[in-house]
Amino acid sequence: MLFSKSLKVIAISLILFSFANCGKEKNEISQLKKPPQRVISLAPGFTETLIELGLQNRIVGVTTSSDYLKEVKEVERIGLYMKPSLEKIVSLSPDLVFATNYVGQRQTVKTLKKLGIRVEVFEEKGIEGVFLKVKRIGEICGVPEEARRIIRKMQKRIEQIRAQTSSFNQPRVYVETGYNPLFTCGKGSFIDELIEIAGGENIAHNIDKPYPRVSAEFIISKDPEVIILPYMGRGYGKETLKRRKGWQRISAVLNGRIYDDIGSQIITIPSSNLVIKGLPELAKRIHPEIFGK
Repeated sequence: MLFSKSLKVIAISLILFSFANCGKEKNEISQLKKPPQRVISLAPGFTETLIELGLQNRIVGVTTSSDYLKEVKEVERIGLYMKPSLEKIVSLSPDLVFATNYVGQRQTVKTLKKLGIRVEVFEEKGIEGVFLKVKRIGEICGVPEEARRIIRKMQKRIEQIRAQTSSFNQPRVYVETGYNPLFTCGKGSFIDELIEIAGGENIAHNIDKPYPRVSAEFIISKDPEVIILPYMGRGYGKETLKRRKGWQRISAVLNGRIYDDIGSQIITIPSSNLVIKGLPELAKRIHPEIFGK
């Protein structure tokens, strides 16, 4: 269930409070022996987080999903996010592999563990999961102070945006995460939470799946006032959307509130940039009257 505003504040405060729990953290860190120096990232959220923590020089392998990051332009590619290459990973002799619980990575993770290669698997669980990811990677890699700094920055950004949007009406928002077939973000996704913090009402909030497939009829019936297309250059921009059958009567189309300029990674990659950079960009499009977009 999506946190209420008060629960979100409590959850984030607990994460920050846990940094003061020195005894527990010393026990965790003592089990790590020494920080890994050769790290492989199987998802761009890990790659971004490592870069943000100042650890890009430790990254020896990434999947092609990190191709947009100039900091790892020269780093070895170890296949696709959906199907990383086991042979390539092993050949790079990593100290640690960061992986997701995505079904396409599970067999690779299982085999790596059997081979004695350490793997840290993270499950994406909303914005709270992003906080925990930054905290945990900072601990594992021996830079907890830098992780604390980033977490404080994230918390401050959430507080700023919420304070600016809380007294305004919440327009209905549709974020299209996939087309043909149509996919959006539902309950349990970090995008759903971002929309709420940015002062909007996600039309798919009551769908109990993080990224559900939806019908055009569902979207038309919900009559979104703001439409966000977080991808570029795929032929599915706002001009194409306007020509979809029956969509011409949607409020967002009638009022010219379709946005396809937010970028393809800024609100879709679960790293601290999601909050620090992505949240303000989303808020600008949901509430241009506040942020002057």
